[in-house]
Amino acid sequence: MFRHKPVLLKQIIDVVPQWASTYFDWTLWHAWHTQELLSMFPDLHVVWVDKDMHMLDKASIFLGSEYADRFTLVHCPYDDFDKFITVSWIKWFDCMLLDIWVNMDHFKVAERWFSIKLEGDLDMRFDTSSWIPLKERLRKTNFDELVSLFTVYTDFWQKYREWIARDLIKYMKQHPFLSTKDVHVWAKSAWVNAKVLAILFQARRIVINDELWALERFLKVFHNYLLPSGRCCIITYHSWEDRLVKHSFKELVDKWVWLLYNKKVIKPNWKELERNKAARSAKLRIFEKT
Repeated sequence: MFRHKPVLLKQIIDVVPQWASTYFDWTLWHAWHTQELLSMFPDLHVVWVDKDMHMLDKASIFLGSEYADRFTLVHCPYDDFDKFITVSWIKWFDCMLLDIWVNMDHFKVAERWFSIKLEGDLDMRFDTSSWIPLKERLRKTNFDELVSLFTVYTDFWQKYREWIARDLIKYMKQHPFLSTKDVHVWAKSAWVNAKVLAILFQARRIVINDELWALERFLKVFHNYLLPSGRCCIITYHSWEDRLVKHSFKELVDKWVWLLYNKKVIKPNWKELERNKAARSAKLRIFEKT
């Protein structure tokens, strides 16, 4: 069974306070970080939150019964504190981890509908029990919405953004996108290369899953659930995510007597990049509540 490689694993382990007894893993994925922590901290209890039920199921398989009495699973978005605190008996934490990249499992399994390279249905939802899939969203989209989307989430120049949006709308009126195969047919007709196509559909994925808004909501309230001397670790993979985290942490430090655990952003070293090329854009920032 495929297992996603953890990013900045050693750095995360080193940050966990030695006295920690409660730990929150907000995006569980395949539980690498959590598995290491449970093995190293015998008194640690971990709460796992993920809105992707497939990931919760896989993580529990990887960990097996060895740690069954030391974790709690919660199926909900990581920013939904209200839902979480009604389910878990733990309300405050010594350490939090938010790893907000897409799991490689999403791209390697065609049935998850995230990869443009693999043929499959156009869905791209982390939580398939809510919202609507990409193919339905595309039917209702319009030119202005697409231009706005590409303005926020791409670096394309203005005329190119408008041209792609106009061509997409025109094409989809006669050829609705139902699968990744349909997308490639359009891309070939419009002379859109693979790199541009990946950026376009990354933008759609971010919006469909409410990714940036979820991060903003989390950053506004997470410190209320962090115990004194507790730490919050956030790993980002895109510049706009990192800016949100950097500015939010700075505001908290300026407003309260709290600390930035690392004043300079932490990145993977060359040894980790050799083992895992997918980690090349990872950035870790750590907040400490004094």
